[in-house]
Amino acid sequence: MPICLRFLMLGLILAVPGLAQAANSFALVIGINEYKAVPSLDGARNDAEDIATALSRKGTTRIISLMDRQATKQNIVNAWTTLLNDAREGDTIFVTYAGHGAQIKQIIQGDENDGLDEFWVLPGFDPKNLKETWKESVFDNELHQWFTEAGTRGIKVVFVSDSCHAGGMNRAVRGKLRYVEFGDSRVLGELLAMVSGSAGSSVVTEPESRTPANVTMLAATSEALPVPEVVIEGRSRGALSWAFARAVEGKADRNADGTVTRIELEDYVLATVRMRSESLQTPVFTPVAARDANEALFGVTQMPEMASSSVRPAEKTGRRPMVRARELGFDPLLPLTVKGTDVMPEDIEKGVHTYEWDAATGLFRSPNGDIVAEKVSPFTVNDIVSKFILLDFLKAIASQNPGRIIVSPEQQIYLANEHIKFDAIRGDYKNMLVFNLANTGEIQFLDMVLNGEPQFKTPLKEMKIVEPFGSDHLVVISSNESLEAIGRILERGVAPKELLASLSQRIDGTDSSIGILPLYTREN
Repeated sequence: MPICLRFLMLGLILAVPGLAQAANSFALVIGINEYKAVPSLDGARNDAEDIATALSRKGTTRIISLMDRQATKQNIVNAWTTLLNDAREGDTIFVTYAGHGAQIKQIIQGDENDGLDEFWVLPGFDPKNLKETWKESVFDNELHQWFTEAGTRGIKVVFVSDSCHAGGMNRAVRGKLRYVEFGDSRVLGELLAMVSGSAGSSVVTEPESRTPANVTMLAATSEALPVPEVVIEGRSRGALSWAFARAVEGKADRNADGTVTRIELEDYVLATVRMRSESLQTPVFTPVAARDANEALFGVTQMPEMASSSVRPAEKTGRRPMVRARELGFDPLLPLTVKGTDVMPEDIEKGVHTYEWDAATGLFRSPNGDIVAEKVSPFTVNDIVSKFILLDFLKAIASQNPGRIIVSPEQQIYLANEHIKFDAIRGDYKNMLVFNLANTGEIQFLDMVLNGEPQFKTPLKEMKIVEPFGSDHLVVISSNESLEAIGRILERGVAPKELLASLSQRIDGTDSSIGILPLYTREN
């Protein structure tokens, strides 16, 4: 049975539609990297600290943080009880958990659709000493009971789980997959017997197969898929956690009304997680649809950079102002480790989590360990470097206003001769450019719309996977700014560095939407 190496759960008690202005918010933030009996993590505490900071900036009334050894079962129960007693009807409680997770056979028959119960693995849990340590866990049935009790008090819960419950990856990533294999059915049997036999324990109070009416759940991916830690802005992170922290900061509030709705959060998180995880994850919301078209989740305050001189003056658009990429940390240098040659590409720097080019094999790898380009020589490496610098710029803009690209089939990796169909969503903007950043560094122009009028008679909306293999990135830029000049240079053919210069001059800091769809390919 797999144990998830990282099981981040965020419980938010959401405000009702309309979001009462007098409501307060509270937070229990748990982050565990250090374990005694199971492998350590790299990004769980980073996630918890980031979310706690974002919650603090938005004015959360009280935040209780439990990190590493502080995260005992008793401390968690005490903290939850304290916050639940402090909260009042209409208030918001954020509960975040970042650490190991695991599964065992369901405790109550018919309780789970997949026949498995999930639980948090706390620092004191030891699978080799279950008799004394099994209680250092929190089962989903317990969380169900806690959140149901909150519902009886008029406190709404959104439960966000950045976790995995299965092993096996289609791509060879370096990031910890946040699961570990027990490999011993006897251990699982002992644990099930202890939990099931704990008379009077809150673990087995009632079935949790039905999501309580006051709960909205967001999971990093389906339970059948693993969730690896990925490198974001030079640090090990969970992509869902990173996206959620940015949403709490206000980036999901696209109409700038001070409230993030369920639909705004869903649109922002889905696009951002796919982009930042390089298509390793697609989050899942439960229930499938918002309970109301205007269902409000939480309020946000104006971000500090909104007052920055980097924000371009513009007419009121009814959308949140955009900040220049450099203000969000973009730097036109790529952290790169070079092996097998004395040739040093342009525009690179040293770093902890770097890209890697091995001149002897010709392979170019991402910080996550993916092969992003093959047959890279000293003559072509600069184009690859420039591609990923351009991609960093586009991601910085997209983090504020991510666009949508629909792809079929949706997979972590595509094999030779498979076909991909895609559709770019322009939204309510009048101009749109669509192009592919190929794994060779080449830019392939696919479509253009100017003032609402399509410029291509037959825009390309289907691709066949052929050599060379690696990672392509479909990009959609939508804006009311003039995009014709950029479109014309795309028609003539342009290198990534030149395109970066043009985009920096024309769309950086403007009301523009950027969609990025990573597509990873290999021969078989």
